[in-house]
Formats: sequence, C-alpha cells, structure tokens
Amino acid sequence: MIRDNKKIGIIVAMDVELDFLRKSIQQARLISLAGIDFYEGTIAGKQVVAAFSGIGKVCAAACAQAMILHFHVNEIICGGIAGSLGSLPHGGIAIADQLVQHDFDLSSFGYFHGYLPSLGVKSIPTDEGIRERMARAAQALNQTYQVGMIASGDQFIDSPESKQRILDKFPAIACEMEGAAIAQVCYMNQVPFCVIRCISDSSDESAGEQSMINEQETSDAAAAVIMAYLEDK
Repeated sequence: MIRDNKKIGIIVAMDVELDFLRKSIQQARLISLAGIDFYEGTIAGKQVVAAFSGIGKVCAAACAQAMILHFHVNEIICGGIAGSLGSLPHGGIAIADQLVQHDFDLSSFGYFHGYLPSLGVKSIPTDEGIRERMARAAQALNQTYQVGMIASGDQFIDSPESKQRILDKFPAIACEMEGAAIAQVCYMNQVPFCVIRCISDSSDESAGEQSMINEQETSDAAAAVIMAYLEDK
C-alpha cells in the first residue's frame, strides 16, 4: 500500500551499490532512459525510483535530471561508497551537510577553488530534514556516522598527495565521484536532496584494493541506512 504521493529518487553509481535496494523494491517496473535503467516501485510504502547512473559527475547529473523531468521525483538521495578524508573508519557513514566539486577550479579568474559562478556558490547544502532523518537511521542501525562536507570529482583518490590537495582546499570528511553533480542539478531544479556514503577505503595508496575488497559490504551498509530512512519517514 502506498502511504503518500511523494516519490523519492535514489541514485548510486554502480550496480553493486543498487543491489540491496533493488531487491527490496515491490511492484518494480523497469524503464530505460538515456542509457540508464530506472526501477520504479515502492519500498516500505513509499514510491521510489532507483538507478545506478554510472561512474562520474556527468553520468550522475544526467540521471538526476532524468529523475526530475521524467519521473517527477520530490527528493533525491545519493548513496553508495566513498573514501575517507578524515577520521571516519572503514564502514563508517558519511552524511553530507554540503557538497563541493574539488576538481572545479576557476581560480585563475579570481574565484575561490570550487566556486560555481553560474550558481553563485562554492558549496551546495543538503536538505536539513533529510540529513537529520538519515542520521537517525544510522543511529537506529548502531552505525558510526559523521555529518560534514563531501567532496566530489572525476578522479578516484588513491594517494596521500591527492588526498591532501583536497584537504588543503576543503574541510571534507569523504570524497567520491558523483554527489556534488547531483547536488548541483537538484539545486538548479529546487529539489531537496541528500548524499549518504559508507566508507570503503582510506583514499591513500591502498585505496583501490580496499575499495574492491570492501565494496559489497560497504555498499550494502549504505543501502541499509537508506532503507531505515525510508521505513522511518
């Protein structure tokens, strides 16, 4: 039974990140659009549409815009895995209070690193209500979590030097490759959103190996928090 008319979009980058949630969608209907498979149905009585966009900011932005224009979602959640930039350990949950693009740089023209002149902002805030409920969901699952800035860029961070370059510019707690693009699309369309990630690696020279070893476990942990959010909301 559908409990309300709100439709929630859920975006992840990889198939493994969607697996847990896709199995939970009831009355699922598959719709392919712009080369992306969207799964529309219900979870815990909520209308949802979920998709794995593909890796990177362009794929994520295209997926978010399709969700807004074609599926008319009322909010978007970005989930999946990320690298730690601070104290969050493997398996910890990063809940974004703001998103930045660490690889967007117009400083040659006098702008701050990451500043988006078309929007007039450097970072894009997530919806306060969604992130508070995400924190409550993480608490209910006894998950270690932290709320803070997440940095996105079209680069897998796998060295101390690359990690430090981000931290020199931004006080971010985690890094990934899609969230800030989804944030920008949602901001432009005035759609509430949040980004929640489970830490799979330490963003250092062992990051690639850590990420591959931990991707199923951490993908499922992020999805479990989203499930708890949907069940509580």
